[in-house]
Amino acid sequence: MTEWKCNKCGYILKIDKPPDTCPSCKEKCEFVDVSCYIPDCGSTGVDKRL
Repeated sequence: MTEWKCNKCGYILKIDKPPDTCPSCKEKCEFVDVSCYIPDCGSTGVDKRL
């Protein structure tokens, strides 16, 4: 599954396709794909640089 981060509040969702409205801040947000596929990310699978 892909991990998506809300660009307004930072909420992270594990879902195939991000929603139009963030379930946390209830805003219409742009979601950034923060899934990480390199070993440098550790066991979280989230790229903290994003």
